Amino acid sequence: MDIPTINLKAQYKPLRKQMLAGIKEILDEQRLILGRYCTRLEEQISSYAAIPHAIACANGTDALILSLMALDIGKDDEVVTTPYTFFSTASSVALVGAKPVFVDVEPTTMNIDPRLIEKAITPRTKAIMVVHLFGKLCDMDQICSIAAKHGLPIIEDSAQSLGSRKNGKMSGAFGDISATSFYPTKNLGGIGEGGMVLTRRNDLGEKVRKLRVHGMGNQYYHEFIGLNSRLDEIKACALTVKFPHLESWNKKRIANGKYYNKQFRDLPLTLPVIEDDSSHIFHHYVIRSTERDKLQTFLKEKEVMTGVYYPLPLHLQPCFSHLGYKKGDFPVAEEAALTSLALPVFPELKREEKQYVVATVREFFKKA
Repeated sequence: MDIPTINLKAQYKPLRKQMLAGIKEILDEQRLILGRYCTRLEEQISSYAAIPHAIACANGTDALILSLMALDIGKDDEVVTTPYTFFSTASSVALVGAKPVFVDVEPTTMNIDPRLIEKAITPRTKAIMVVHLFGKLCDMDQICSIAAKHGLPIIEDSAQSLGSRKNGKMSGAFGDISATSFYPTKNLGGIGEGGMVLTRRNDLGEKVRKLRVHGMGNQYYHEFIGLNSRLDEIKACALTVKFPHLESWNKKRIANGKYYNKQFRDLPLTLPVIEDDSSHIFHHYVIRSTERDKLQTFLKEKEVMTGVYYPLPLHLQPCFSHLGYKKGDFPVAEEAALTSLALPVFPELKREEKQYVVATVREFFKKA
């Protein structure tokens, strides 16, 4: 039984006719960039997240860069963030000329540890950037309290968490500004690159809309030096077709995560934290094991594909060596990098496929 980490073909098949009809319409009309499908997508996400400003852009990395630029973060500024995340979280900070200042993660959730944030704040700190890793919301009550105490804005990297919520509040609605991604493998994945900035603040929303088109307000009049980061209509169309299914897809991911947790509870594994809400939407279902590499090899031999997110924390990446961090500085993140393994959790996963994944994992530990 060949089980991929994600099955994009299975997701596309029932939506194919509707998606192709919209794309044909776009090509016939030749309105290719920032047209009505882009507007529709922005309206859909804005309403869904209850965030008034939703600004589509070219990709998730640009969404982070636009968020930082909107907050006027640049040279000699510092942004407190996590070392255990996808590269663009920290690279976006570096690309605007600022310095990422890392804080270790919680051993339970692998999200930034709120207890350590204040120690990292200096007079140069201009923002706190949190990452809702693998679809699990950070402890935003504590983080918002710290940010308010120090007068710092919060940037939410919500690339993996669109749809996760706590007490009725959606990912992206806790801080000042948020960035999400529509990369094809995301819970709401497009047919290419895509991203979006969300904010409750009118000033930031207006500024990001200009920054994504070279800082332009009126045509050919540039108030800022911005980016060329527009979402094209074909990609927006595909996302508008997929969007109505996001909530049901997320619910299936949660159900799959709960199923795994129940089946693995007696094994020598560290399992994801699942609360009785939608605060974890399982972009990835990540277990931790000291036998990670052997387990991954065994699963591959049995045709179960897995992923390692992420094999090297950002503070140990060669390109960030100038920051002066060394091995041992963030032990929880370093241990997570050595032990984490993502199992298939995509919503189209069939019952027999889930059962096979469980049986294969259990077989490994029985042999061990």
